[in-house]
Amino acid sequence: MKRKSWTFWLLLSVIILITLNLPVGLSQRLKQGTRDLLAPLQQLAASYGSRFKEAGNAIRARGTLPQRNRELQQEVIRLKNRVAELETLREENFLLRQQLDFQQRSRWELAAGIVIARDISGWWQTVRMLRPEQLNDDTQRAVINSEGLVGKISGISERTADVLLLSDPACRVAVEIGPGGANGILHGMGLSWNGQVVCRVEFINKNETLNRGDEVISSGLGGVFPKGIPIGTLETITLDENGLHQSATVRPYADLGQLDVLFVVRGVKP
Repeated sequence: MKRKSWTFWLLLSVIILITLNLPVGLSQRLKQGTRDLLAPLQQLAASYGSRFKEAGNAIRARGTLPQRNRELQQEVIRLKNRVAELETLREENFLLRQQLDFQQRSRWELAAGIVIARDISGWWQTVRMLRPEQLNDDTQRAVINSEGLVGKISGISERTADVLLLSDPACRVAVEIGPGGANGILHGMGLSWNGQVVCRVEFINKNETLNRGDEVISSGLGGVFPKGIPIGTLETITLDENGLHQSATVRPYADLGQLDVLFVVRGVKP
């Protein structure tokens, strides 16, 4: 065994000596041949090395995917919340512009106030608003919004004002109806069976011609509600049991369930 090992190392030494002492031309051809012979093996080794590197990167990246997914989900939630905030601001801005335009073009002098609460004992009956700076201590003033009559001031404190809504039976308004200007007294009836606010006009002359859809406006009688404030339209028309008067139900223009900005009527613009 030792003899074979000695022989191998002797032959290897001889080959190295011969290679080192070969002529330059022959040595270069030998080197080129060796490179050509080893080129496929080197290419294969480089290919596998690249694949091993990609596999290692994928394994390392896989460990960070759950965290990255959580970060992306949080970013999506944040962006959705931001979009919702911007949409709310856009709606509020539109509402304020609309109310400001109404205040400027109205024929009445108006004092604006923001609704802050409803009376829990009668959801559709009263609302509380921040007291407008221009509002004096006197009550019984008409309250409107851009849609029409809402109600009247029923109480004032240092910072707030309560509004009795049209839907309350205690809120009574002298009105005119339709092209003929038929007179009557309107009062609230609370909510109908389908959740709609309903008012009723009574004491209408039986000889007056009334039609469904006729407009109802304030007549100005009584001194609380100025003449000409839009209120709503007629729904159903009936003759009283005694046959002396007509009565009719009225659907208000103002959505009493969606009150944001209200205006107290202080008088007619000069």
